[in-house]
Amino acid sequence: MKRILHVMALMLLGVAGLVFVSGCGRPHVLAFRAVVDGSDVVKVSGDQLWIEHEEFQQPTQIFINGKPWHPVWTDKVSAPFQGLRPAFSPRDSMKVKLTQLKGRGSVSIIQLPATANEQTLAFRIDDNSQGGADTYQISVSW
Repeated sequence: MKRILHVMALMLLGVAGLVFVSGCGRPHVLAFRAVVDGSDVVKVSGDQLWIEHEEFQQPTQIFINGKPWHPVWTDKVSAPFQGLRPAFSPRDSMKVKLTQLKGRGSVSIIQLPATANEQTLAFRIDDNSQGGADTYQISVSW
């Protein structure tokens, strides 16, 4: 009996170790920061992020997970930031959380990832209610 309990304890430790190493239970986070004047939609899918500009000035001083990003624009759509780590791949779209850490306007999810949209998250930064630009700092966790 003692030996069986010992084997079961080792098995449980092994499973717990796999969960710890695989990152299960620990949320992944995307940090986004930009100076916004007007409104912009940020889209995230897999290892890519891009911006669809809506009104006023294009965003500037953009940082993705602390790294500066200077996107190339085609009209109102940025070329994608590629190599996003960790890649955006939520297991449950209802657990995606958007947190506004800085910025005077509103930030909101306008599209949750789903099969129909190729697992793409979209959130809007809306700085239209105030004059001039402001710095927005946003955290997305899944």
